[in-house]
Amino acid sequence: MPGAHRVVNFMKHIIFTTTLLTASLGGINCLQADVSDAQMRSLENRVGVLEQKKGSNSIITPPGRPQVRDGADLFVNADWLIWQARENGTTYAVKTKAVQPAASALYNSEEKQMHFNWDFGFRFGVGYNLPHDGWDLVTNWTWFQDKAKGNVSAKDGLIYSTNTMPLGYSTVTGFESSNAVLRLKLNMIDLDLGREFFVSKWMTLRPFIGLRTAWIYQKFQTNYDAPTFSSLPNIMTNLYSKANNNYWGLGLHSGLNSQWGLGAGFSFFGNATLSILNGFFKVSDYQTKNFSDGTHNDVIKNNNSFRVGRVIAELATGLRWETMFANDGAHFQIQAGWEQLMFFAQNQFQHFFAGAVSPAGAGNYFANQGDLSIQGWTLSARVDF
Repeated sequence: MPGAHRVVNFMKHIIFTTTLLTASLGGINCLQADVSDAQMRSLENRVGVLEQKKGSNSIITPPGRPQVRDGADLFVNADWLIWQARENGTTYAVKTKAVQPAASALYNSEEKQMHFNWDFGFRFGVGYNLPHDGWDLVTNWTWFQDKAKGNVSAKDGLIYSTNTMPLGYSTVTGFESSNAVLRLKLNMIDLDLGREFFVSKWMTLRPFIGLRTAWIYQKFQTNYDAPTFSSLPNIMTNLYSKANNNYWGLGLHSGLNSQWGLGAGFSFFGNATLSILNGFFKVSDYQTKNFSDGTHNDVIKNNNSFRVGRVIAELATGLRWETMFANDGAHFQIQAGWEQLMFFAQNQFQHFFAGAVSPAGAGNYFANQGDLSIQGWTLSARVDF
């Protein structure tokens, strides 16, 4: 039948076309696979050539640390720190112009805070360039201390205490003057493993990880002098408070240092660091009343110890200059920059909050949970040999 014959021929054409397309697609896939394999082999060959030419330690990110000829692979750095501390939650007195011992006495009042001075410190470090992959091992010791002073007199009003347990309005209405001293001592030791490498002709990065231990000691002393009385004889001359806030911690320390080259040995640098320490706080509170006959009466002796984690964040930036000397047998570097350190919730000075105006009333201690920041200028010098 003619119609059936045409159908058979049509089916033959379809089968032939399908077979041809399948073979073509298979050839294309094989060609693509061959191309991909060739590209991979080409890449492997180029990597092999680079390994033979430059060495396996520098094929991807060549080391960016100073290369001293025939050196001992050691370097030392010394930093001069010109820093200032700042800490919230350090009110030592409230000054008011109101005289009456009532709730309205704080209507026109002002809190007096502690303000740290600029002071000096140092950082000293020693490093060793490891033979493996351009790594380096560095240890640094940072030492800094600072002191804050406060002094206020009542003049036409009164001074209310903030660092002592309230003595009751029926006994003491306020003080004529107050002075305070807040001392800070900081010690930190870091041990870092890092690697500085080029990411371009004019830029290097140095990621690092390691350990940090820190000691942060604070002492807060406050005097409230010449109290005014409402019902008792004028025998107390001074109310004294001494509080300690000591911390030690050990934990992980990591960050990234960057250098942005400008030419002629000059460059900008920018560093960021984060530390998480598992630490131990030891805080104490001592308060005493001094009398006109030379005697005293201790009001509070309280100690508290607890373990807690703390976070330390750091940022630094500045200008650097470096050069090789002694026929490339040594490297010298100087830099000047600004550093910012933040110690979160470092202020754990405790204060007593009375539930009633009488000293016998119920009360409780509370901690400030204030942050401590240290910032300032850093002048540095480094020698590789």
